[in-house]
This record gives sequence, structure tokens and C-alpha cells, in this order.
Amino acid sequence: MRPVPGAAPGLLLAVLLPGLAAAGDCRGLVQPLLLQAEPAAASVDAAREVCEQEARGNDPEATYGLALFSLGLAGVWRPEAAIPLMRMAAGQGVSEAQYWLAWQTESGPALANDPEAALYWYEQAARNRHRLALARLATAYERGELGVTPDARRALDLRAQIRRCDEELAAAR
Repeated sequence: MRPVPGAAPGLLLAVLLPGLAAAGDCRGLVQPLLLQAEPAAASVDAAREVCEQEARGNDPEATYGLALFSLGLAGVWRPEAAIPLMRMAAGQGVSEAQYWLAWQTESGPALANDPEAALYWYEQAARNRHRLALARLATAYERGELGVTPDARRALDLRAQIRRCDEELAAAR
């Protein structure tokens, strides 16, 4: 096990997890751990146990949570253990897992660069209204990145979806 290079443990993960506390027990336990530089081992173990139990019950959100235990949580960096869990959660519609796969296939270091796969996963996450995926796709359509032809209309539509997400979030507060 080695720490995430160049990042405070959990910091990078916390950025990728909007709305984490509103989900199931696994997510509610994992979120505060991601925000701590050095979470207590007992808290990490307890959260992992809950996530494992929920994942055994076929909860894709808990499968995603389990992946996070190998992606920087408490200084553990084992992407080879996390990637299959991420793929499973993404295939079951977890937008954060879909976004993570997109981001990693675009920028790495956990997955090989593959713009076509990145586009696919960004599109999946955007269908699930993942704000960062919507923003990345809007930029891609504005600039002609990820193998797409520049399309100002598509970019504007994606930006409008982002505004609707923002408005819904503000109304929910």
C-alpha cells in the first residue's frame, strides 16, 4: 500500500463525491472519512464493514464505496483492487463511478488513455445528471475534444442542463 502521490489522503476523492451524505449507510459513513487527512482506523474498518455488507446485498452505491477504500482513503492506493468495483458500480448506473472511469480513461493514472472510452463514460454519467460530466462534455463539444465534432448547440444544451442541476440543488437547500 502506498499513499496517493501528491495529494492529501482523501482530498481528491472528496472532490468527486458530490451529495455523498444523502445516500445509504455506506456513503454516509465514508464521506466524513474522505474529508479527514488521517481518519481513525476503527472508523475506517467500521465503514468498510458496512459497505461490504451493503455490497453483498447488491447495492451498487456500496460497491462504489468499497472502491474508494482502495483509492486513497486512509492512505491506501490500490487501483487494481478498485477498478473492477468501479466498473461494476458504473455498469449499474452509479454516476460517480461512471465519471471516475471517464476521468481516468481521459487523464489517468489508473487507466490507459482512451478518449473513446472516456467519452462513453462521460455520456453515461451525464445521462445520470452528474454535473462534472455535463461540464466536461460541454467543454468537449465547444472545443472538439474527446473525438467529437465541435457542436455549439450541443454544448449549450449541456450548459443548460448544468444550470437546471444547479437550480434544483439550490431549491433543495
